Amino acid sequence: MISFDEILEKNIKTGWYQARTLSIIGLQEFCAGLEYLFMSILMTILKEEWNLSQNQVALLSSIFLFGVVLGNFLCAFLADIIGRQITFIIFSGLSVILIFYTSFCDTYKEMIILRFLYGLTFGTLNPLGYVYITEITEAKYRGRFSYALTLIYILGKIYFVILCFIFLDDYTSGNWRGLIRFNGIPITIAFILSILYLTETIRSHLSKGEYEIALNLINQQITINGNSDLLLCDSEKNGLISWSKQQKVELQQEEINIYGILSQEYRKVTILLWILYILTNFQEMTIFLLLPFLLQNNNSGFLPMLALYIIEFIFGSILYNIIDDAKYGGRIKIIAYSAITLIFSNAILYLFRDKYLYLALFLTKIATRGLFATICIICCESYPVKIRSQGQGIAQAIGKIAVLPSPYLLIPLYFIDPYLPFAVLFILAIVILAIDCFFKQDKTQQHLEILKNE
Repeated sequence: MISFDEILEKNIKTGWYQARTLSIIGLQEFCAGLEYLFMSILMTILKEEWNLSQNQVALLSSIFLFGVVLGNFLCAFLADIIGRQITFIIFSGLSVILIFYTSFCDTYKEMIILRFLYGLTFGTLNPLGYVYITEITEAKYRGRFSYALTLIYILGKIYFVILCFIFLDDYTSGNWRGLIRFNGIPITIAFILSILYLTETIRSHLSKGEYEIALNLINQQITINGNSDLLLCDSEKNGLISWSKQQKVELQQEEINIYGILSQEYRKVTILLWILYILTNFQEMTIFLLLPFLLQNNNSGFLPMLALYIIEFIFGSILYNIIDDAKYGGRIKIIAYSAITLIFSNAILYLFRDKYLYLALFLTKIATRGLFATICIICCESYPVKIRSQGQGIAQAIGKIAVLPSPYLLIPLYFIDPYLPFAVLFILAIVILAIDCFFKQDKTQQHLEILKNE
């Protein structure tokens, strides 16, 4: 027998097919980066332009997150049922429509509905990117390709801040309608390219017993990558089919169809991932909500924010280079590095306040990005193909559900003391470091799927 990971390493290899798919999925992640930042700034603008109350601002944020949560659940089951490719095409198309429609919105009630619907499409697409990239890359590059989505996410933020110089006057006023139209360009390109070039993952076809389709796709990808002399022979085809059938037998024995990600085999890692997602989401939500207010209070323009994201990208590139290095990086170590950085940065923010504001914000942002990217990778690597999108989607949903009420906690705390929320985050960062000690499985440089007797 021969596993798909062996076929991937010896025949398909890494080439134009993986780069093309990463580019398409990456455009969605690019849009995700600018969308989160746009939502944060939009709240401060609409608060002034539409004369919104604190509760209305909080609801605007919460309804978007509620849509994201429902989208995460939708991805959890839809992508495993109808496939990764169809799910991506449908919801990237809906995103295009909603983004451009939002630019014409002129009432608070309409904005609430549009933000909820966009959150739904956004939440469906967001977990899917890591699932897609995990399933098409070799073990030795899997972490880097997945982490590349995080770097693209940061580039989306840089793109957004550059647009802020053009469209906005400051954090509270400007042409936000023109801004959101430009924000729609990346996802529009992703939607068009997904129709033309995106294919279903081979692992998905194998898990459904669609062996002929899977074998044809393998040879197609081998050709795209310029390895036509490595097309599958009959023994490799038969070996892969036998391996896939044996894997299905093992999954049936684990009773995955009954218990899913909470089956005995995966229950512990599922709970640990849920806790990590909750804590990391709370860290990110605080920055998401408070960053524009903190910068505005310090009379900062958009230039410090731009510098913040450029430096974040540079340091993110360092993590990109070590995430597949078991000696210096690896999944579990990077979570530990990130947690320690958060402990340090949150302590600085609470104790020294605006004195070291930019340094502490920068450290917080790179640590949070490192956490999210690494947890997403671990989540995809912890489950078999049959429940991979279920594991990723539900974990992200659980993480966001826990922080849905956070605007109602963080914004009042901010108005009591702008740096009080970071005292809470300091404690949560210590918990993240403790939770990391319980992870035993690290698939850095290891095959994604193996049989038990292997």
